[in-house]
Amino acid sequence: MTRTHGAKFGAMEPTITKSPRPYGPQSDTRFALHQRQPRADKLDARQRRLCDADAAFMAALRRRVSSEERWSAFMDGASYYIALEKPCGRCSDFRKRTRDRSCYRCHLLRGAENFERMKAGLPCKVMRNKDSHLDLLDRQRREREGDCIIREFGTITVTRWPTGRLEVVFPDGYHEQDLSKRKPEEVYRAMELLPELKDALIWAGWY
Repeated sequence: MTRTHGAKFGAMEPTITKSPRPYGPQSDTRFALHQRQPRADKLDARQRRLCDADAAFMAALRRRVSSEERWSAFMDGASYYIALEKPCGRCSDFRKRTRDRSCYRCHLLRGAENFERMKAGLPCKVMRNKDSHLDLLDRQRREREGDCIIREFGTITVTRWPTGRLEVVFPDGYHEQDLSKRKPEEVYRAMELLPELKDALIWAGWY
């Protein structure tokens, strides 16, 4: 069962005032052999393993994490926790990434956008340059001209376009112009009903 850390909807919790400086010395000689100091700015799996192996490291790191919900999520390996007292200023979501306290929903949206670009053979936005922009324009031109690859997988027909768009015609005649517009759970459900769809996605480089 997935735990939702910090979901205390009964009462709003006061914001914890944090010191501008991290707790304790910047470098603790007790942890020299770990080659890692307890830091709360980026919580990761390696720090969790060190906590399991060294009680002193866990105690030092725990003192640096002001949010009980974040600490609980970190120790359980959960991706996010709930922070009702500080919603995201952009999307108003209450979920925070356990790793760095950033907005979990915004993180997912950024990841989904870049994933769609990678499926189309395009670089992530942060990597976009003149060459990749010209390459995108060329792919769009080829798509307008009808340049595509059509394959049949059992009872479905799949068309792969230069921009990465995957067009699917299902056995009942339903025509999906762009499969990436469907929710992931809908695609998974379709693969359960039509195993050949999985073969098509492997061919297209989606799976």
